[in-house]
Amino acid sequence: MIEEEGRIIEVKGETAFIKAERTTSCDKCMAKEVCTGLTETSMLIEALNPVNAKAGDHVIFNVGAATVVKAGVLLYLFPLIGFISGIVAGQLAADRVFPGRNPDIVSAILGFIFLALTAAGVHLYGRRAQKSRTYMPTVVRIV
Repeated sequence: MIEEEGRIIEVKGETAFIKAERTTSCDKCMAKEVCTGLTETSMLIEALNPVNAKAGDHVIFNVGAATVVKAGVLLYLFPLIGFISGIVAGQLAADRVFPGRNPDIVSAILGFIFLALTAAGVHLYGRRAQKSRTYMPTVVRIV
């Protein structure tokens, strides 16, 4: 678990919006690009609030390390695999499906099509995961 500190800016139902300072662990985080940056040194985190912290409270929240790795795999590895799969499929199918066409061009086009399809799938999964709150940080205690 990765534990960080922050101050709650707003509470909406079971969700808290936390202003947190970027730390050195942010530099190593695979999912750092998806954090909403308020400034260069601070970010806005949406977290589950089972401890019922109020706006203005200083809190400790955690993000599962496995969650960070899963997010990195979803955001970076799956689209790359889709792209490479499209290129390989283009090389294998170019002569049979598109006779007389340059197999490199067919591979490139299929690579980008597979990349777009994979990115769309990741986007749809992300929307579903956001509704189920699978990857959300959790407030663990008020300091």
